[in-house]
Amino acid sequence: MIQVARFHHIKLLAQRENLSQREIARRLGISRNTVSKYLRTNTPPTAAHRRKVYGRPRYSEETLRVIPLIDQWLQDDLQIWKKQRHTASRIYRRLRDEYGFIGSESNIRKVVAARRAVQKEVFIPLTFALGQQFQFDWGEADVKIHGETTRVFLFCMELSASRKRFVWAYRNEQQESFLDGFVRAFEYFGGVPAIGLFDNLKSAVKKILTGRNRQEQETFIALQAHYVFEAEFANARRGNEKGIVEGLVGYVRRSTLAPVPDVGSLEELNSRILLPWCERVVETKHVPHSKETAAQVYERERVVLHPLPMQPYEACRIQPGTVSKTSTVTFDTDQYSVPSRYAGQAVWVKGFVDQVIIVAQNEVIASHERSLSRQQMVLELDHYLEVLLKKPRAVRDARVMHDDKVPEVFRRVHAKMRERQDAEGDRLFVRFLLLHREVGMERLRQALEEAERTSTYHFEGLQEILAQLTEPRPHAPLAADQVPVDLNAYRVQRSNLQMYNRLSGGGELQ
Repeated sequence: MIQVARFHHIKLLAQRENLSQREIARRLGISRNTVSKYLRTNTPPTAAHRRKVYGRPRYSEETLRVIPLIDQWLQDDLQIWKKQRHTASRIYRRLRDEYGFIGSESNIRKVVAARRAVQKEVFIPLTFALGQQFQFDWGEADVKIHGETTRVFLFCMELSASRKRFVWAYRNEQQESFLDGFVRAFEYFGGVPAIGLFDNLKSAVKKILTGRNRQEQETFIALQAHYVFEAEFANARRGNEKGIVEGLVGYVRRSTLAPVPDVGSLEELNSRILLPWCERVVETKHVPHSKETAAQVYERERVVLHPLPMQPYEACRIQPGTVSKTSTVTFDTDQYSVPSRYAGQAVWVKGFVDQVIIVAQNEVIASHERSLSRQQMVLELDHYLEVLLKKPRAVRDARVMHDDKVPEVFRRVHAKMRERQDAEGDRLFVRFLLLHREVGMERLRQALEEAERTSTYHFEGLQEILAQLTEPRPHAPLAADQVPVDLNAYRVQRSNLQMYNRLSGGGELQ
């Protein structure tokens, strides 16, 4: 096969200089048959021409034997994660080791390159009706919280028609975070599209069946029923099927989280950075293949969204539990206390993003702030007071008494009462703690601070201080004629010692 430049030279010598084919062949150092062939075709030898004239490249019999295998492996690879597909080198080694191929690796590399060139995936331009679809995905990003680098997980949702976006950061991708994100997103959009497109994430999918069929998690089905939308799932490892939101994940990282922001809390990150970004970008970004901004299209889409239900979905993960002998229930490696009278009973634990609620017989028996660490004990002093009343000596070493939520003044006053009254001081201090159910823990703290100031370390005195703080008793004012005008003239009558002696000795007054 000659180059286009050589073909051009042949045409010049033949048509401009009127040389014979023999002379042209002699001058250019090629065969006369080649000169004759290109003068007859009158078509440059481009790549397309080579394919047209010769069809598929010529392969040896050995290579032709394994080409069907190569085609099958490459076709199967289209359904597999890109990072785990065959390389040309791997294909060669498999052919050599499993099928006795004796050709060269370089030849197989050329075959694979040619095969892949004709297997490029073609994407279809799409358009979406207003209110028809949203797409969801998780993303990850690093932020600094109080100067410490923390990996957060970004709940990303985008309306496919208007491209209005919602992004909210969580500390994990657990089911309660997943559910909470939908509650917030639908509230933010003001309604619910008909269909949601998802990956096959564990929070939504229990098992992948054939085709696009999925066995979904019950809580996710309940979420769909509550907000009345249908879930569709992308093929496994085919993130491009929800390319709208895939682009959002990278876009939010680049445009608003670079450089890495330093915030005081996750709430600050969401309210001060992410939500304002969502509001700004909807005003400036245009919908693809449209002259309208996302905000303009969203105004039309908002009115056709399915209305929100009267009550938001309870975004929590529910699991059964049994109260232990230490009056705690375990949830995600952490232990949360309940009132001691429930020890040994079966309960339900509701894990929300920011709190844990424990229910027994349809009654909430405990509510705690969600622990952000692992293997922690989250205890409430009130839950152990009845037991401490029976075992008062344990109050000094009880773990709950040393919790950060218990003010230091509690421990100081208790130490003084124990020092002065021993075991009875323990019992009386617990009795005093029980009074918080009537007046509140803050009022108890104020009473103990006053007791410490006045060195009052007995139960009756503490009660009196608490009563004064709770219901102060007014002092009766002196009558006007009882108030001395000149304090220097005011005299106090001296005690009559003779009268005292007679009374103490039993004598009669004269």
